[in-house]
Amino acid sequence: MTTEIERMPSLARLFALFGAVAAFFVILTLGAFRQSGREVSLFTPIMVTAVIGAGAGMILRGWRELHDPLAKREVIIGRVGTITVLAGTASGAMIAFVTWGIEGVPKFAWGGALAGVLFLPSCLVVFDAAKRAGRGRHGSLVAATDRRTVLSTVLGGVAFAGAIQVPALLSGEGFNDFQPLARLAVSFAACVGPTLAIIVLQRRDRRDRAALDAFVADAPWLDRVEDEAAPDTNAVDLGVGADNWARSIDASYRTSGRTEVLVKGSVSDATAAFDECTRRRHRSLLVSVAGLTAVLLSFVLRLSVFL
Repeated sequence: MTTEIERMPSLARLFALFGAVAAFFVILTLGAFRQSGREVSLFTPIMVTAVIGAGAGMILRGWRELHDPLAKREVIIGRVGTITVLAGTASGAMIAFVTWGIEGVPKFAWGGALAGVLFLPSCLVVFDAAKRAGRGRHGSLVAATDRRTVLSTVLGGVAFAGAIQVPALLSGEGFNDFQPLARLAVSFAACVGPTLAIIVLQRRDRRDRAALDAFVADAPWLDRVEDEAAPDTNAVDLGVGADNWARSIDASYRTSGRTEVLVKGSVSDATAAFDECTRRRHRSLLVSVAGLTAVLLSFVLRLSVFL
């Protein structure tokens, strides 16, 4: 389990990025309906939530019980939810303290907690994706597809954050220097950027999947050799499983021991991992497209405001 935790991408960076984007759009949305939201400098929630999000990510990465394969799902949801809500509460309280002093803390602390609940599903999905990214050996095909899935998941969360501003866009209200068209532009960028990026990641993944499928097709002509057999320097590491797959160099390789190891790992486990990652990236793309569609619909419905 220790090795898998070490292989995980930095949750501090992931949660810092996601937290900063989420806070930015929460304040923009709040500012459309409450004067108190307009009094907050956008720089404050971005910086505060990035720092607190990084701390939450470090806690989640280091909480060993969350990485126990025998841990019950409801326990994981409860603990990740607790950290997410506490992080939201702390962010809201700190933003209020910087903006109004101690008197504003109670109200914005509750608002931060509600924002934590709102973004809990996204945080949980990001955590799950990062947790799975620890299963593949560094430099392997599965490690690469897992990391693309983590990035796609975060991008889907960014698009979701951009789309929460849709009620504010429909209201036609501005936010200080952010007039309605500028508000629309940042939400559009937050949705269209991740959508295009996920499509690019999917295309890269298809290239690795083609290489894996080639090994699957070649499997009948490969032989499984002992784990201690040294892989060829050009051997491809699938990332999961300790099998070595080789093609004979000459007809007497079984007695001479001369083998050329082409693939390291379990072909079936790697195929299952690729299938799972493909499904999850597709869901992230659906979230991004849905967010982009909602933003574009708000533009169409309030065309007179934006033009």
